[in-house]
Formats: sequence, C-alpha cells, structure tokens
Amino acid sequence: MRIINLSTGWRIHAAPGEHPTAELAAAELYHLLSRITGENTAESEGGVDFILSHGDGTGDSFRWQAAPDRVELHGESPRALLYAVYNFLEALGCRWPAPGPAGERIPQGVEFELPDEPVEDAPTLPGRCLIIAHHAFMEDADHWIIWAARNRLNGVFFHTIEDPLPLGAAPAAQYERLRDTIIPLARERGMTIELGGHLLADLLPRDLFAQMPGAFRYHNNQRTPDHNLCPSDPAGLNTVRRNAQAFFRAFPEADVYHIWPDDIPQGGWCSCAQCSAYTPSEQALLAINAVAEGLEYVHPGAQISFLAYYDTERVPRRVKPRHNVSLLWAPRMRCYAHPIDDPSCAVNVPHYTRTFEAQVAHFAEANTAPPRVFEYYLDGVLFKSVLPPLPGIIQRDLRYYHAAGAHTVQALLTGDHPWVAPQVNAWLFARLAWNPDQDVDALLAEFGASVFGLPAAEDEQESALIDLAMYYRSLEAAYALALQITPEEINLQLSDDPLAVLRDPPADMGDPYFAPPAALHEKALREAVIPDLLEQAAAHLTQIARWADPEMLWREQVAFDLHDAWLRFDLARVRLYDAIANNTGNARACYREAREQLERVYRWGDAVIEDPRYRANFRFMHALFWQLRLDKLYAEHIARGPGGRLAQGRGAVQVGLLLRRLTGIYDGGR
Repeated sequence: MRIINLSTGWRIHAAPGEHPTAELAAAELYHLLSRITGENTAESEGGVDFILSHGDGTGDSFRWQAAPDRVELHGESPRALLYAVYNFLEALGCRWPAPGPAGERIPQGVEFELPDEPVEDAPTLPGRCLIIAHHAFMEDADHWIIWAARNRLNGVFFHTIEDPLPLGAAPAAQYERLRDTIIPLARERGMTIELGGHLLADLLPRDLFAQMPGAFRYHNNQRTPDHNLCPSDPAGLNTVRRNAQAFFRAFPEADVYHIWPDDIPQGGWCSCAQCSAYTPSEQALLAINAVAEGLEYVHPGAQISFLAYYDTERVPRRVKPRHNVSLLWAPRMRCYAHPIDDPSCAVNVPHYTRTFEAQVAHFAEANTAPPRVFEYYLDGVLFKSVLPPLPGIIQRDLRYYHAAGAHTVQALLTGDHPWVAPQVNAWLFARLAWNPDQDVDALLAEFGASVFGLPAAEDEQESALIDLAMYYRSLEAAYALALQITPEEINLQLSDDPLAVLRDPPADMGDPYFAPPAALHEKALREAVIPDLLEQAAAHLTQIARWADPEMLWREQVAFDLHDAWLRFDLARVRLYDAIANNTGNARACYREAREQLERVYRWGDAVIEDPRYRANFRFMHALFWQLRLDKLYAEHIARGPGGRLAQGRGAVQVGLLLRRLTGIYDGGR
C-alpha cells in the first residue's frame, strides 16, 4: 500500500470541451475531494495531479493508479471514467448506501492509504438498471438517479401509467412534471433511459368499441372492450400503430420503450377465429411487432420490449420478433425463498430456467435487441410493504441470468410508502449486478458499516461487523420460510367485480391459501422457528446499538418493527389455514393471533407514514390482500351466521372506501 497526501493541494487535469459525462466525472471528483479535505485546493501549486482520460468505447471498464504525486484515472468510455472516479473515491472511504444527502458517507482527512498496483474493473452484466415506480419514489427520482450512478448502475426506467389508481407505477403526469429535470440528470451520467408500462390497451381507446368492435378481443362468444385487443384485426393494429407513434413523438427521450398488455394474470386475450390459433404470448408479440414498426419510423435506433409476464412467459414460437424488439423477462410468480435456478424448488425449476433460456434463444434467432430481465428485489407491492433481505437470492440469480444470456437486469423500485431506512437489497443489487462473485457477507458488513458508522477499536469493529451480517442473515432466514411456495399456490385471484372479491378475495404471491393441506401443515411446522429468528435478529440489532449512529439505528429499529409484525402475521395466517384445512381445532385462536398481528401492521403505518396518501395506500394494500381473506375465513369457519357475514361485509366496505379514496389521489403527480 502507498500513502497519498492531499494536504499540499491537488489539481484535476481533463481535456477542455469534453463529453458531458467526462465533465461530470471531473466535477464530481473536484466537489467530493473538496468536501473530503475540507477546503478547495484544486488550484494549489505542488500537491497531487489527477489525470482523467477516456476512450471512445461504449463499455464500463476502467483503470486507475495512484502515486504519491499523481493519480491517473481512465475509462473505456466517458461513463466508465465516471465509474473510475467513484471507485477511487470509494477507496478514500466514500459510500452511498441510500439516495439523497442523508445517504452520503463522506470521510474527512488529507492522508489516505491506496493500493500499490493499478486497480482495474469491469462489469459482469453490461446493463444494470433501476426501475423507478410509484409516486413515492418518482418524487425523489433525482436523488435515486444520482445514487444509481454512484453505485455504477447505468440505466434508469421510469415506469409510468395513465390509470387513476397508480399503485405499482408512477402517475404519467408526475413524470411529465419532473422530466425536464430528471432526463438531463440521467443523460449527464450516460444512462440508458427507459419509459412506459402497461399502456397497450390505451393505444386502442375503449370509446372506439362502437365504431370498430372487430378491433377488440372476442371473449365468451362476443366482442368486449374490457382488456387488450384483437391482434388479428388490421384496422385495430393501424390505430395502435398511429397512437404509438404519437406517444414516441411526445416522449422522444427514451432509448427503450415499454408498452405492455394489461396487468392481469390470464384471460385478457382474443379467442376469435383468427386469434384462437395463437397463444397469449404470440398474440402479445403480434401487437408489439406492430408497435415496433411505428417506433422504427419515428426513432430508428430505439428498442421496444416484449414483456414475458404471467401468461406470456412461454415462447411465442409462431411469431418472429422484429429486430428492434427486446425480450423483457419478468418472473413475478417465481419463488423468492430460492434462487431462480435452485433445483430443489419445484416452482422455479424447471419452468423458469427452461422457459427463460428458450425465450432468449427464440429472440436470438431473430437477431433482436439483447434480452433484459425485470426483477422484483425492491418491490414493496409483491412483498406487501417490506423488502425481505435477499442477499443469497440476488447473488445466485444474477450469476444465473448472466450465464443464461441476459444483457440487462433491472430491479423494480415500488411500494406504498417511502422506505424508512436504507434498504440492503438496493445496495446489494447494484454491487452484485456489477460483479455477482463478490463476498456477500463482506458486502453486508460494508453496507451496515456505511449506514450505521464504525467503532474505532479494531476488535469492536470486527464484532460489530459480525452482528451486522448476522442481523440481515437472520431476517433472510425468516423470510425464506415465509416466502417458500408450492406450484399449487400460483393461482392468483384478481377481479374487477366487487361481488367476486367477496366470494374469492384477492390472492397474490406469498399467500399460501391455495396450498394443499399437507403442504400447509408442513409449512406451519417449518415456520414455527420464525419467532426465534426474529429474536436473534433483534439481539444482533441491540448489539449494534453500542456504537451505531442513533438516528440510523432508530430508523432501522422502526423498519424492524414492521418486519416483526409482517412475519408474525404470516406465521399466524399459515397456522390458521392449517387449522381449517386439516381440522386441528384451534382455528379461533389462530384467527385472533392473525388479526392481532394485522392490527400491529396497521398501527405501524398509522404511526410511521407521514403522508396521508401513502398511509391510505399502505392500509389498502393489507386490507385488500390480507384482511379480506381473514374476514372470509372468519365468516365461513369461525363465526358462521349473521355475525360473520356482517364482519365480512364491513371489511369489504373498508376496502371499497379506501379504493375510492385512492382513485385519483396522485392526479397531477403532486
């Protein structure tokens, strides 16, 4: 190791009139070195010279080398030079575990120990993208973009929707209000920009049904305007193509566009004589190919995605994708208790591995744009307001996706409220997308140390890092038990009919209601250790309290309270399902425990979430996906008769009122 001393001054040398991203690299180095050293010494005589350079490539590999009086930083491209700067600053002690000023960790000093040998690095995955969705996260999009670049993510996807109830995406109006700020911010960082969401049905306005019914899908022996379209109808496809071109002209800033079918598990496609020969995947690709034609005319260099999701996961063998269509693989119904390629998981293997590999091959045969993966590690909708720590899952997944041919992996950042504390999954995704072969426990310790601070004494530091890693690992083990699912549980229930919601309450991934009785009983037995794991996690967090920053510790303790209530609710719910399915005789007690833990979740939201819109969003999430099912079981198995039905009705009314309150609540994006 060698010592570099900045006390005698430093200067930054970069060619004038540089690429904007290279200019940003110099500006970031200047700004952060000034903060580190505590004074502006960039024009001082003598001292250390920083020499910045870059090639004309498009990749992200970089190299830097330090001597006592000279530091050379070189990137394969302007963006790679920016990453070289951030990597060098990390060697000085900078970290960015969370977005915004509160998430910065900037050391103070003038003397630093750096490697003798050159530092060289290159990413495993060429594309590493953050998907910004929901009003809560789009509102801080500028901070998230800066955070993403500093952690070497090279793409940002603004996931928007026109729907008046944007619960898993951001309102389109909010994006439009912010885009003059956030697009230049992303461009300055050399990021790939992606835009869109479930917009396909919007390109065929529903009010055209009377005028051109043949453009809409055929279902139950009649044309209906309810979902998607008829991809065999030329007039309908022409309308879609024209409206898509208008969208592309209105939003020319994107490199990749997303215009997906309706967000429903199944049944949204056409069964007319022409379409019945095509699978849902093939119908969806027929429609996307038409949109891709329009895109090529307006923006020849841009891509559009084909979303392999729900009933379009299977390969569209009878339809060849156009060259500007890229596969977007979104395995939302997978199991997150296991890596995507874990042979012990009957949900993930062989379906998800074989199907993804077949999709990649099908698109490669057509010489299309490179394949992309849409993952859910940061999805507070899928995981119902929490982010389970998933260090082992993220690492194994990213190794698999790279080996199977993925070019880009994206992580969906959504939920129902802003995160209370820095999220380890976000840090791990950025780090492991760059290199999935890193030591995960070391990354956990690095994240925890940067969030909470470190004790000065070396032995205390080692003890603290162990507690940090064990805190996250204990939560990971508890969630692995809760998130483990069987193939029978992939039976989503989502309906627009209020009466159907009472008969069959919504079920999302992670709700084991549809598991066979034997599987439920086994799950109840396995999950019995969840309280012990939670106590272990709490004990490790208490140990951290001896040296942690009080504010950050308090935030993590608040976040842990929700983890605790969430996991204890899951255990009580599984025991309730087991009691009913296997007639164990303790259903009433299990129901009381489940309701008690659900009330803890509600109280957490009421006490912690400040914005009343997000509070309502949080309560709606759990009332819809958790409470309605409990109310139905209470009415059918515990308090049969008028009392049970009355309780069930009250729950349905509560959900309806919350839905009414949320509809349009984010209008205008403000």
